[in-house]
Order: sequence, then C-alpha cells, then structure tokens
Amino acid sequence: MKALLLTLIGVIYFVSSLKSALAQPKPFGLELGVHTKEETLEVIKKEGGKVTKSGCRIIKGDIANCEVEGVEVEDLPLEDLIKATFWFYKNRLFKIEYVFPLSMSKEEFYVIHKQLTQRYGNPKKFVKPYLANGRAEWHFQNIRLYLLAPWVSWSMYLTYEHLPLSRESEISDRKVFERETAKPRKGL
Repeated sequence: MKALLLTLIGVIYFVSSLKSALAQPKPFGLELGVHTKEETLEVIKKEGGKVTKSGCRIIKGDIANCEVEGVEVEDLPLEDLIKATFWFYKNRLFKIEYVFPLSMSKEEFYVIHKQLTQRYGNPKKFVKPYLANGRAEWHFQNIRLYLLAPWVSWSMYLTYEHLPLSRESEISDRKVFERETAKPRKGL
C-alpha cells in the first residue's frame, strides 16, 4: 500500500514538473540562459524591432559593469508595447523587460494577467493593484516571470528573468562596484 502511495506521489510530481518544463516561457522563441546577444538581435530584427539604445549596465553614478549589457528595443509586435530591454550577462540573454502603458484603473494589468494565467496557469504570487503595487509572479525551473503594476505609475512592467544568470550578474555588479570605489581618487 505504501509503495502504491509513493508511486502515485512520484507520478503526480513528475507530471507537474513536466507541465512546468513544457510551459517554459520563450518570448519570441528566445530561451533565457541559452541565446546569445547575436542570436537575440537576429530574432529582434526578424520580428521588426528596432534597437534604440545599448550599452553597459550602470551600477551607480558613473560606475558601469560591461559584463552586463542592455539593448533597448522599440516596434516589437506586442500590442501597446512602449519598449523592451534585453539584458545579457557575458553575452547570454538573462532578462527581458517589457514596458506597457498603465491607466489609473489598472485594467491593463488584469488583461495581461488573464492572458498569462491562460497560458501558464495561476501565478505563484498575486497582489491586486489596489492601494498597492499589483504583482503576479510565475516560477518555472530557472525562470521567473512577473507582472508589476506600480500603484502610482503610468507604466507597467512584464519581466522574464533567468534566475541563476541574474544572480551571477548581481555578483559581478558588486565586484565591479567594490573594485571601482576602492581606487584612490585623484584631484584637489
């Protein structure tokens, strides 16, 4: 009886993990943690996107980490998209941030939340955008997908993030910041 119960639990766990793996988000077919900057730029171009800015990630003031690069893109075929920023750590795609307009009623949050729920199931975390920042968060193997509607803002953010590479990029930021602030300053 115990063996049957353990087998049943194992099958349920396997099926749920398989569903999560199959539903892994791949915006525009891009796989976070896998695609390179060059491959990503090819997809952006194919989708009609136009690069408007690119450069190293600014940590603070004039301190930048060039191991982390951002590419800002407009004109991607997503309804109401203002812009998207694709982030790369050591040439590998680790984050995509979409910016959408947001009205005071926050109805755009509910529209995108519904679309994401239909595709990926119920979010792991959910906070209604009423007197608080609206947030919905889905977790996959190494990917976190979250929708953020700040309470006082005209913009809403949809972010896909590869967690291991994101952590590595933050460690890299700290190292660059420590190295740059430890240098003696010249001047009067």
